[in-house]
Amino acid sequence: MLKSVEIKNKIVNIKNDMKALQEQGKVDEAHAKIELLNQARKELEIALEEEKEEFKNIVENGKEVGTPKAKIDVNKVFNKLVMGKPVTDAEMEVYNLASTGQIEHNPEKGGYLVPEEQGKTLMEFRRNKVSLKDLCNVVPVTTMSGKFPVAKDQKGKLVEFDELSEIGQTDLTFAQQSWEVKDYGDIIPVSNTLLEDTTFPLIEIIGNNFTTKSVNTENAKILELLKTAKTKVAGKDYKDIKTILNVKLDPAIANTAVIVTNQSGFDYLDKLEDGNKRPILTTDLTTPTQKLFKGKRIVVLSDELLPQDAKKYPFYIGDFAEFVNFYDRKGVEIARSTEAGFTKNATLLRAIERFDVKVVDDEAVIYLTIPETTVA
Repeated sequence: MLKSVEIKNKIVNIKNDMKALQEQGKVDEAHAKIELLNQARKELEIALEEEKEEFKNIVENGKEVGTPKAKIDVNKVFNKLVMGKPVTDAEMEVYNLASTGQIEHNPEKGGYLVPEEQGKTLMEFRRNKVSLKDLCNVVPVTTMSGKFPVAKDQKGKLVEFDELSEIGQTDLTFAQQSWEVKDYGDIIPVSNTLLEDTTFPLIEIIGNNFTTKSVNTENAKILELLKTAKTKVAGKDYKDIKTILNVKLDPAIANTAVIVTNQSGFDYLDKLEDGNKRPILTTDLTTPTQKLFKGKRIVVLSDELLPQDAKKYPFYIGDFAEFVNFYDRKGVEIARSTEAGFTKNATLLRAIERFDVKVVDDEAVIYLTIPETTVA
């Protein structure tokens, strides 16, 4: 077992001890363990850094204790694990290092975390897809559930006081937001003939299909939350977008606002011209394919994912990072099932990601609808 994993278990045990002591009313004894907890956390940081360097040395330089000339292919080891083929202790160590110690083999579910390098391949597949997750406040988590402090009513001011006056209590309040990540997965058939070669690029084969469904699922879950936006406006034309940016949104939110619409809504805006026959939309000079409305980025979803609302164009306008917390348990887990694909000479691979989404500030985004019109 990796040293970092041992230390993580140690930290969990310390936390459990502290919780038990608190429940027993032994506050001083629980408090005394804080220094022990902080020390363990420092040890974890050092262990993770050492393991990172060790992995870099093994993979990039081909150096491994006991077999100095061997260069272990992480992709090959990962494929062998997924396919249930035997691996050596050295190969397992390399795999654990490549997975940055996030999780080890789960014997109950038979899944393996995609190594960090292969995870980058999945990220490359995501780059060409429209992901609302990129607009949200992404909170990395390492457990299946927990609580996260979120600030509320951040509209207070500093209080003037002199040396003899009592400092006024701040009006900043915090709430504990509970989250619980859920499993979202896909079943992908892969030819047994292909799987016989342990060097095949597994992630490249399943990556595009999985990431497409992954992004679609994330977008759908985020859109479910956007429907709960506190302010909904039935507009008349594109000028209502200006009004929302100028007046209805808090100026701090408006400064970082993004406009999300569907294909039809974008087509409506894209055809608009001002009195001098100039397009209402402008082009982002840094990204020629990106259109802007009053300098605000426009994100376009498919009509299927974000359909018309009673023949009205849908627009979500605001700061999505202020509206949504995306609790992301980093990593994609791969497992296999040979029985289900037996008649087709195929192996079914199960790819799983875990996340949860929660509303933070329901006033940070406004939902606007504009009646469908024909633009000449």
